[in-house]
Amino acid sequence: MPSFRLHCISRGRHLLTGLILCTPLVFVGSSVAVATDIEGTANTLFKSFTKTNAVETELDVDSELAIEVQNFYIALLRPTWGMDVGYAALATQSAHEGQSPPTGILLENMFTGTRATISRSLGIDMQAAAELYFRVKSADLNFAVNREEVLRSLHSVIPGVRLSDTLVSEHVPHDRSVLSAANLEVRMCVLGGPLDLDSDLDWIERLSSFDIAMFDQDKQQIATKGASMSVHPLDAVLATRDALVARGIQVVEGDILAIGTLTDHIGVGELSRLRVEFEGLSDEQPVFVYMAFR
Repeated sequence: MPSFRLHCISRGRHLLTGLILCTPLVFVGSSVAVATDIEGTANTLFKSFTKTNAVETELDVDSELAIEVQNFYIALLRPTWGMDVGYAALATQSAHEGQSPPTGILLENMFTGTRATISRSLGIDMQAAAELYFRVKSADLNFAVNREEVLRSLHSVIPGVRLSDTLVSEHVPHDRSVLSAANLEVRMCVLGGPLDLDSDLDWIERLSSFDIAMFDQDKQQIATKGASMSVHPLDAVLATRDALVARGIQVVEGDILAIGTLTDHIGVGELSRLRVEFEGLSDEQPVFVYMAFR
């Protein structure tokens, strides 16, 4: 599988989460069945991810257990997919304003770089969507209260593409809880070149006014920045931070934050190449992310 090393080291800073992942899930006052449901559901998702077969049966996951299922599922993935290097969220859509966005864990082998060739057989009906990634410069982000403070605690912004999988069949009823349990169905993140945020540029304005266009192998435009993606990226970083804090997680220097997709999701089944241009993030030519599929 392709990998994009992020030069991060594993960090035991998941607070209680780290203990839960390494020990049997036993809850005072709960039946053994609850623990079995968490483990069984996580194993179902793990088998789907590794064997690339979509889950065709309805998963019994409620909002209270979704994160615990996700934690167990990620623990199963770590031996092959590496340690945690960051977090994913769905914080960019205006529909999520006023409520905590779902979050997921990003593992080191879930990353590759621009110009990568990706096998379609890696996933299950993968969907591509443009995204911005932010690298954390300082743990001060945990205490930021406005865009200016967020910006000072970030090192760089990275244009990229999130490849989401179809772990749970579209024919199976599922909601936000199942999406959270399935780690937001993240399969791979394709990163472009980082843009340094430690400059004199007005990044607050620049991040609110850039455009995106996605092109297929025939240079036909197939997607643009979505009208519903009206949340300012730095506000999305704040929302992601808040959602992580609610999980008992604090970000640290070097973490990558994938704040949410910015375009419609495009199926890669008919694509042999995909080029995504981010215009307005740089004074030079449009920043782009390119990948091939086979």
